Amino acid sequence: MKNLLLAAAFCLVTMPALAGESADDAARAYKIETTSSLKLKKGEKGDAHVTIVPRSDAHVSPDAPLSMALTAGPSLQLAKAKLGRTDGIATAEKGVDFKIPVTAAATGKDEVKGQLTFFICTEKLCERQKRDVVVPVTVE
Repeated sequence: MKNLLLAAAFCLVTMPALAGESADDAARAYKIETTSSLKLKKGEKGDAHVTIVPRSDAHVSPDAPLSMALTAGPSLQLAKAKLGRTDGIATAEKGVDFKIPVTAAATGKDEVKGQLTFFICTEKLCERQKRDVVVPVTVE
């Protein structure tokens, strides 16, 4: 019964046209912040960060699916290819901070790429979002 109620709730909240708001309104309800640049020495471990920062009247749904699929170039090794709620992400005031552990494998300039999937919610809508992010990494 609980699963049926959750499915019905997601069907209702993902119809922004009925709520008077559009997909553009959902996209304006937050911003994505990343580590501007990460510098590591060969063999060193570090963390890149990607944070979903909602505006004051919005929040990242604590009940809906939340994940980030990751890829990196040849200079970097990722601890995991996908992060989700159970991977120690921090909840920042109504938002979410993904901590991405990386290891510098070879010298050069590289990047960590991610595709975020999450639901942003306001009083009038709760809509699924997919966003691509890039964090530059320099390995010395």
